[in-house]
Amino acid sequence: MKHKKLTKKASSNLTHIYLNDKNITQITSIYPTKRILVLYLHNNQISRIEKLNAFTHLTHLYLQWNNIRKIENLDSLKNLKQLYLGYNKITRLENLGNLKKLEQIHIERQLLDGAQRFEFDEECMKSLANHLKVLNIKKLKLTHMASLEPLWKLEVLLATENNFKSTEDIAPVISALYSLRVLDLQGCLAQKDVHYREKVTAAAGYKLLLLDGKMISQSTRNFIKNFQTIKQEKKRRTLAANGEEKAKTADNSKASLESSFSESMSIGGSHFPVASSLFQVSQRRAAAAAACPRIPRKPVIRSPVLLKTMSAQFGEDHQHHPTRGAELKELSENTNGVMLQGKVMKAEVPVFKEKIRVQRKVQSLPSID
Repeated sequence: MKHKKLTKKASSNLTHIYLNDKNITQITSIYPTKRILVLYLHNNQISRIEKLNAFTHLTHLYLQWNNIRKIENLDSLKNLKQLYLGYNKITRLENLGNLKKLEQIHIERQLLDGAQRFEFDEECMKSLANHLKVLNIKKLKLTHMASLEPLWKLEVLLATENNFKSTEDIAPVISALYSLRVLDLQGCLAQKDVHYREKVTAAAGYKLLLLDGKMISQSTRNFIKNFQTIKQEKKRRTLAANGEEKAKTADNSKASLESSFSESMSIGGSHFPVASSLFQVSQRRAAAAAACPRIPRKPVIRSPVLLKTMSAQFGEDHQHHPTRGAELKELSENTNGVMLQGKVMKAEVPVFKEKIRVQRKVQSLPSID
């Protein structure tokens, strides 16, 4: 089939050119005038946007239902207000930063392959933020709305049949669209959420008038406002109660700790506070060790037979008896001058299941060479 080329010449007083449904494959030559404001090129086979630089006064451009794959060559259309690009093969919204008067973009349902996904150019979205009022992104299989957040002047958002999963995902973005008046999310997964309508209305604020094709009544708006107020108050009280409970718990813990330290038990006539934790115990032990350094122990007799015999004969109080003390001194001399410590002797002897009672007297002990 032979493709047709555009050779239409406009008259001097023409403002609209209708070249739709002409099976046009390429924009070759158009003779524009300053009066041409609207150009219809939809329902053709155009694969590339070109040869439009002379249409400086154009306000409306219809290019939907073509084979266009990229947005390009539109920088010269300084007066363009409405751009229609739906049902093409475009994968990215881009190259529109110089169109400072652009108010509407219709880029719905791009016929992409299975692996392709539609994207928004970040810089382009920022450049559109100050003037874009209507955005049509229906059926683009989008999973998130974060790219739309800069569009604070957007008044109408048509986003039906996308893959927005939950209200929690889209609510922050909707809150950022301060001028939003009309929102359509019909066919999205988020629409099935519990209290979806109430949550979206609350996120959008008082300016939202139409949601999913239905007007938002003033009574509904008031109910949602009161509901949000009650919810916030309940949250505030819960946080306050938790804070008071934590403070009370801390005070009780402090009082319990102080009480435990105020208690004491008597050990050898001295009073030592009872520690409430292992940490406190370790602190007290360290302080006591620093205040009372340990005296080095003297060597003791290592003869098991001698120690057992002396323990049985004298017990632990032999050092308080002069007679037994003399006997111990004699034994010390017989053991090459090794000094004895009375109370430590039992600690140096291994523990036996049955205590051996030795009845032999010290005088009858054999001498130790």
